[in-house]
Amino acid sequence: DLMCNWYGNQAWTSALEWKGKAGFNAAAEAPFVTTYGTNAGVARSYNNQFTFLRVFNSGHMVPQDQPAVALDMLNKFLSSAAF
Repeated sequence: DLMCNWYGNQAWTSALEWKGKAGFNAAAEAPFVTTYGTNAGVARSYNNQFTFLRVFNSGHMVPQDQPAVALDMLNKFLSSAAF
């Protein structure tokens, strides 16, 4: 969406100063496929420490726009599963 778009969020996460910055920025983007087989977005992760996840067909209110995808994302996060 225009208020909180993924371009801006991707820019600040790429610029964030932390010990894994170089590795995160060098990491390839990968499809985010839910447990149910839905191609729901694109993820960039580094060493299971930091992930930037773009959810397709959603604004910044992912649980409202894509509730099943949001639940899958939350379950993966809480179980420390890889994106």
